[in-house]
Amino acid sequence: MSSPQKTSRIGRLVQHFSQLIDQAKLAQGARLPSIRAAAKEFEVTTFTVVQAYDRLVALSYVEVRKGAGFFVAQASPSIEQQRSEAPLGDVYWLLDDAFHPDADALQPGSGGMPDSWLDEAGLRLAMRSLARGSGLIAEYGESRGLLDLRQWLQRHLNERGVPVQSEQILLTQGASQALNIVINALLHPGDCVLVDDPGYINLLSNLRDHKVKIIGVPWTPQGPDVEKLGELLTLHRPKAFFTNPWLQNPTGASYSPAVAHRVLQLADTHDCWIVEDDVHGQLVPNNQPTLAALDNLQRVIHIGSISKSMAPSLRVGFVTAEPAVAEALLHYKMTTGLYSSQLCERLALQMLNDGTQRKRCQRLRDRLLQAQVFARQQLQQLGWQCWAPIAPAPYLWIGSGQEGFDPVALTRAGLKQNILLSPGCIFRPDLEVTPWLRFNAAFGEDPAVWRFLAESQEHKLRGHQPQ
Repeated sequence: MSSPQKTSRIGRLVQHFSQLIDQAKLAQGARLPSIRAAAKEFEVTTFTVVQAYDRLVALSYVEVRKGAGFFVAQASPSIEQQRSEAPLGDVYWLLDDAFHPDADALQPGSGGMPDSWLDEAGLRLAMRSLARGSGLIAEYGESRGLLDLRQWLQRHLNERGVPVQSEQILLTQGASQALNIVINALLHPGDCVLVDDPGYINLLSNLRDHKVKIIGVPWTPQGPDVEKLGELLTLHRPKAFFTNPWLQNPTGASYSPAVAHRVLQLADTHDCWIVEDDVHGQLVPNNQPTLAALDNLQRVIHIGSISKSMAPSLRVGFVTAEPAVAEALLHYKMTTGLYSSQLCERLALQMLNDGTQRKRCQRLRDRLLQAQVFARQQLQQLGWQCWAPIAPAPYLWIGSGQEGFDPVALTRAGLKQNILLSPGCIFRPDLEVTPWLRFNAAFGEDPAVWRFLAESQEHKLRGHQPQ
């Protein structure tokens, strides 16, 4: 994380040139200094200049002319539109920045947690312990995944009220692969599905790629609007409802008990599968029943993550369903990837069995609650609104409360200062405009984030970016 007193070298260069262009001190068509000349003038590496120029291109300030260099972009309707709207392409450059940030970037729009919050020491210890052991780790794994880990999951899910056997559990390379397997095994192009609105951005991209019809179910702070859900089920007869009921990404909200029961009733009435994305299940209090538990795993396909709260780089997720569906999911996994990583699965099991998992999760829950309290206090002082009640989640769904506020303009302004945000439109099925953003409380410790948000309020960002 960068120092609170400075913007990154890349961010400073982006800010410098974008200001010159905004103030017409660099005219349209003007050539920017060569990479070597800029590196010498600003006393940075040529790599830093290349990164800054690439970001200016992404922001539509600059265009590349092959063999000639970088030039101030010519004004045109398409460029002006790119600066004021959020076309589909924006999803991908925002995702790229989110998953490949500069080392010193501030990431209040991130979907993960800071590296320092994760159990790197536990992972290193597990790696050393596994290396000293006598078990085989170089051979292919099992088609369903490591049996010992599936048996651990069976006990864990049974404790949460999910009546599952180890044969019904399929290990995957992260929860995202589990979602992909379900989509491909369950759906055909042209099928209709319901999703949370707002909802998980990677799921939406995956469904678009699969050419299915996507209908959003509006959310409230207590979960989906069940009246609207009933109307959509009647009107569209969807094959499945993909939902993230607990500590939802991007809002941090969770289903109320009444909403959970009503969603299951409606799904049963309309013969609709429920795909429950419980990726943050290890952060949810144990007395909170999952949809899979309430449904006895009849109509619900349950997805979770083992590594999310320990070490996301392990990429160990799982999916479980009633036996016939579980077999269909296994068939798709076998035809596309054969096995998941036995090495990662053994490392995850080693960490789960080290005797500290419950304490590890409780510490993380406590830290997230503290971060939420701090972030909410800061946001309230700045006049920002928080949409959902406090919870041990990374996410806050926040709005400025200003008429005409443009989160995409704020995101572009942040990008120039190497502050990565996530405008709400990218979490909606058709990228519909919304005045809300996802804010990650775990990345709210740096004062530079709050200075930037205070400046955005002062400038009343309505399509204009703070300089």
